[in-house]
Amino acid sequence: MKLRPFTLDPVLVVKPWGGRRLERYGKTLPADAAIGESWEVADLPDEVAADATKPQSLISSGPLAGHTLQSAIEIAGDDLLGPVQPTAGGRFPLLVKLLDARENLSVQVHPPAGYVAAHPEARLKTESWYVVDVEQDGVLYHDFVDGADLDEAQTAIGTPAIVPLMRAVPAIVGSFHHVPAGTIHSLGAGVMVAEVQTPSDTTYRLYDWADEYRRAPRQMHFEEGAASIVMHPEGAISLPPIAEPGVRDLTSNEYYWMREHRHSETAVDLAGCPGPAVLMVIEGSITVDDLELATGATAIVPACAADTRITVSGTAVFLEIGLAAQTELA
Repeated sequence: MKLRPFTLDPVLVVKPWGGRRLERYGKTLPADAAIGESWEVADLPDEVAADATKPQSLISSGPLAGHTLQSAIEIAGDDLLGPVQPTAGGRFPLLVKLLDARENLSVQVHPPAGYVAAHPEARLKTESWYVVDVEQDGVLYHDFVDGADLDEAQTAIGTPAIVPLMRAVPAIVGSFHHVPAGTIHSLGAGVMVAEVQTPSDTTYRLYDWADEYRRAPRQMHFEEGAASIVMHPEGAISLPPIAEPGVRDLTSNEYYWMREHRHSETAVDLAGCPGPAVLMVIEGSITVDDLELATGATAIVPACAADTRITVSGTAVFLEIGLAAQTELA
């Protein structure tokens, strides 16, 4: 089977902090629901996804329409992944989302490799944010302010005292932030991001702003969170936005890499790496083979379709996301 680029149906996830802004990005939202996340590329096992009722994207175009990514891997194999390893369960090794934070997200941390090695029920989660929209004077919280003490931070878990210990930076459209596993973090109210991450939904909640927003209390993870925090983790990146046209490298870590494209009226070549690529349109529209991708749309370019060219009519901003070839995830 000769695969060409294909689209997927997003998985919409209700969150107490979510809103309705994803409608502006092409998502058909259920009435009267606060949708916080649109899982654009998802292939998680049912039992590890706490909030999504069916945490697998279905392919919506091409010869594999109706299949999950796990099923597509079983059918197409190297034509889809090339040299990239699937997860140990045979699933697609990347999770890509759009997040709409109408209110502050919980303060949280994801388990780093050392914690995961000692706790097989946990799954490592490293992520990156590309800021798509900011409706207010939004901020991003990630890592700690200089001088913060780990013991002090662990003691503050579950209380508002943890908030002033976190580093708060302005959320600016087009900025990029890499958040390694173990980083304390939260999205502030009014911020919308494209989130790229390792395929895990393991999240340890440290504070939930329940009193501030009169939200129903949710479970806190005092012991797990305290053991997972890494102060000033190695590999954290923050990049300001740029306006110049062209291609910008955002991150290249042991799990995935990302590039930002800004183009007008041109044809674009992909990076040419041997594995698959994920394309997400942030602004404008692009044509990928015969697929028209508007703002908010996402597509996968299979490994066997690395010769794909992209046509930009007008002006467009999109992300190109690729996978590290040798890293195997649980």
